[in-house]
Amino acid sequence: MGVQIRRTGVYVMGLIISANLAGCSAAQIHTEQAKQAPSQLSGITASIESGGSPTPTPTPATATAAEAEVKGLDTAIVETRHFYTGPPHSSPPAGDKIAYLTFDDGPSASTRKILHILKTFGATATFFVIGTETSEGKSLYREIAADGHALGNHTYSHDYNRIYKSPEAFMKDARKLDRLLEETVGYRPDILRFPGGSNNHLSWKSGGRGVMNKVAAAVREEGYQYFDWNVSSTDAAAPVQDRDMIIDSVLSASKGKKRVIVLMHDNTYKTTTVEALPVVLRKLKAAGFRFDKLQKTSFTFQFLEP
Repeated sequence: MGVQIRRTGVYVMGLIISANLAGCSAAQIHTEQAKQAPSQLSGITASIESGGSPTPTPTPATATAAEAEVKGLDTAIVETRHFYTGPPHSSPPAGDKIAYLTFDDGPSASTRKILHILKTFGATATFFVIGTETSEGKSLYREIAADGHALGNHTYSHDYNRIYKSPEAFMKDARKLDRLLEETVGYRPDILRFPGGSNNHLSWKSGGRGVMNKVAAAVREEGYQYFDWNVSSTDAAAPVQDRDMIIDSVLSASKGKKRVIVLMHDNTYKTTTVEALPVVLRKLKAAGFRFDKLQKTSFTFQFLEP
């Protein structure tokens, strides 16, 4: 009886966490993991995300310093517009229930396991990747694309302090990943997910309270579509989330929806995400969902619209 009560308590708490994540993401937890964990792939430096309380609006002195830093960005790589050069887009049949499974922060030692499970179920998904110049990382980019999944831009560095200083700083980092992916798989993505989501508050520390509105507007102007999520697996709510909590969170949040964008993570240490994935696939399919990858014209869910 004690075990049952504890499990019920964990389930209720998980639903609360899931609801909270829909508004602000679990970026703070990523921060602590990044500080403690070694790199996901050999040769990749683990990303250290900044946390802490939001800072007040910059004073004129700090604003001037920030402007000077932005002016110092390498303008040689600035492009006037982003152009998609990947596989052609297609529209899903009307009336279908579609689940868009998305995996953030890879590639990692979990990527091939995820790919194998997806292939076993005949499912396609979307991988919002970050930058790695290692041969193993580049090989995983190619394997994701070769298996028919979508690659999305999740910034090169995933460093909140760096990317959220200004729209210019964000685009510089995103374009660096674009170039790497184009060199590796032959095209630049036209879909993007902001680290922490489009309404994250950790961005305030380096860019001020209004920075996400400006960054989101810049991303749109450059020709990207950005995607948040309307279903969280809660796998970022703990360093290693309970497997059953992940399953229950996805299934409960998907009820009553015809289109779901599911947030999951491709991370070496999140082993329970990999363990939960076959069950999530099987149960969503039983609930009438089919699986598809995101593209610029897909259904989108955005916490913040510019």
